[in-house]
Amino acid sequence: MGMRFALSSPLPPVPAAGRACAGWSFALLVLTLASHAPALPLAAWPALLFALCSRGLPPRAWVPALRLVFLGGVVVAAGLAFGWTDSRTIRIALLLVLALKWAEARGAREFALLAGGSLLAGAIGLLYWSEWTGLALILILPLLALGVLETAAEAEMRGGQAQTPLSVRAAWRRVGARLGGNLGRLALALPLTVVLFFFFPRIPGPLWDIGLTFGLPLSVSLEKSNQGLGVSTRLKPGQSQAQSGISESAPVLIAEFENWVPPTSLLYWRGPVYYEFDGREWRLGPEYEAGQGRTLMRRGWTKGGAFSATLKRKSNEITYSVRLTPHDRLWLYGLDLPAALDAESFISTDWQVLAHRPVEAETHYRLKSWLEWEAGGTLDEALRLRALALPETGNPRLRSLGAELAAQPPEARVVSALRMLQKNGYKVRDRFAFREGPDAFDEFWFDTREGNADLYAGAFVYLMRAAGLPARLVTGYRGGKLMALTDYVIVKKSHAHAWTEVWDEARGWRRIDPVDMIAPERFANVGKPAAAPKPAASTAPKPPPQQPARRQTPNPAPRQTLPAPTGGAPVAVRTVGSGLDDFFARWIFRLDGETQQSLLAMLGDRLGEKLGGALGSKFAWVWLLTGAALSSALVLGIGQLIAWRREARSLPPPQRHWNRLGRLLARRGFPQAAWECPANFARRVAAARPLWAEALRALADAYTGWRYAPARADAPRRVETCARKLHNLILADTAAPRPKP
Repeated sequence: MGMRFALSSPLPPVPAAGRACAGWSFALLVLTLASHAPALPLAAWPALLFALCSRGLPPRAWVPALRLVFLGGVVVAAGLAFGWTDSRTIRIALLLVLALKWAEARGAREFALLAGGSLLAGAIGLLYWSEWTGLALILILPLLALGVLETAAEAEMRGGQAQTPLSVRAAWRRVGARLGGNLGRLALALPLTVVLFFFFPRIPGPLWDIGLTFGLPLSVSLEKSNQGLGVSTRLKPGQSQAQSGISESAPVLIAEFENWVPPTSLLYWRGPVYYEFDGREWRLGPEYEAGQGRTLMRRGWTKGGAFSATLKRKSNEITYSVRLTPHDRLWLYGLDLPAALDAESFISTDWQVLAHRPVEAETHYRLKSWLEWEAGGTLDEALRLRALALPETGNPRLRSLGAELAAQPPEARVVSALRMLQKNGYKVRDRFAFREGPDAFDEFWFDTREGNADLYAGAFVYLMRAAGLPARLVTGYRGGKLMALTDYVIVKKSHAHAWTEVWDEARGWRRIDPVDMIAPERFANVGKPAAAPKPAASTAPKPPPQQPARRQTPNPAPRQTLPAPTGGAPVAVRTVGSGLDDFFARWIFRLDGETQQSLLAMLGDRLGEKLGGALGSKFAWVWLLTGAALSSALVLGIGQLIAWRREARSLPPPQRHWNRLGRLLARRGFPQAAWECPANFARRVAAARPLWAEALRALADAYTGWRYAPARADAPRRVETCARKLHNLILADTAAPRPKP
């Protein structure tokens, strides 16, 4: 940040004109530090507090040296504690430099430099907050930075006027006036900003995702975590919503696909599978808690081919490579279901891809998976009992509902439960009110009717068991961020997901995702591949059968069907309204490149049907750029027309009358040259059109008298009268020359 550590002379005291600047920058810096609060370790706060308080140290030559030694010591301690490339070390170093820079800043330019650095650090801190808190920070941080810059400019301007020092109150008053003017000018940019926000093509995710995709060390941006949905051995219902302290944008894994990138809505990254539920939380076995991979391996499969042989049906095999962040557990996230394994891995009895030892460092592995499968086989009696077990007490209403469903055939029980989710106003939310307890599922299913993926999946497992069907809860991640024009998919913590698997005596375990039944639009914008398939090879997989000829539809709201219990017609899923906050979350806070492309893909597909090509998915970026260019041109054109109109209306009435007659004469073939005065112009036109001569001379004399002669009270009125007379005369002269078409 360009810190100044001059050891030769003490720092001068801050003049009165700079105190307001220091106050603005202090407020900006405090808010910047607060934006990093969820991710900063507690040990960093005393160091930051000391750095801020060091501004009160006496102006001695040794003070800059003390700050420099302090900065180096803290960075070394953080590097030894967390790792030199760990994000916590980098974050602490950045914030500490900003705090020390504020402590030693005296000049206006230094405070302006500090404002720029604080904005950069604040933008990084926004990743650790929810949408509404982040929006508040986005609005406040630039205002504070603008206050710093305006105060710095004021202090710089007053620097050479020591004889008339500016008081702090006067400085704040002037800054307030300048802020008002700047906000007015900022409002002029809002229409163009809105256009570019919706139409300018976006990359999928932040800029550093591109660097991560192409090989930057994951440790720079990834933090090892063994908490949260998809990595924990224990899971409370609704737990995954309470991860505000964990960055939802932090990557979990990066996958590179070979030959073909599937629709991300089909990517289920399988993690922990839960059976045991005590009424308050789901738990895995002790061997998972202890990380005993070899114990689990004895009961699983060490070869992907041996496991694939147990499947009744399988299709759409894909090959991909994964870079996985460390999480201190055994899971090597793979897609359902594994077809071939990498070294040092195996498949558990619950179809998880596991490592022999906990993943304590970044791991690279290559897998093959089946996207479509049917298990078949028989269910072991001990496993059946685990998949049917319920707590002795709790959730009586859900138990009673399960008993009612048990009177129906097995397939009809699943269909009836899913129909309840479709028709009774259930909503999928990332943040919701939830009260833990032995009857939490009852309160959720019958009263609040809103929750996240793991709450819906857990309640559905409970209901299926109460109805007499074996069921288990599967957690992990679903989907990912498609990197445009590449074969990479980045899976982040925000993609954490949970679904249900219910045992079918004829087809084995079946995946059922309640979220797709309630809010199919959640994965509507991720139904097309990120990149075109590579040249076909002998082992290249074929696209899914529901997508013939590689044509991908925009799929704005995918419709799913459920088998009818009595052989009737399929039941279409109804999309439930999600409220104003969900609207903002989807179309404002989380408007990414995939959603953006889906807005215009339908137009391209309809045009493509006429032209014989899938223009929607293939040229979505072209449509976005075209829309951005046309909309920007329209906004700028309207703005220019408004500016011209305002400028014209700001002219004095006599000038407006003269300009209007000048435009009329130009259309009749008599434009006024830039060098012609009004009298010469009138004589030239009168020589060509004698009928207009008298009126032209009168108008030229009146206009010249108004503009160049001493002011007369009747001058504007004379110009208006002469202009009206000449205007009517020109319109009445049908013999006047007309401009050529």
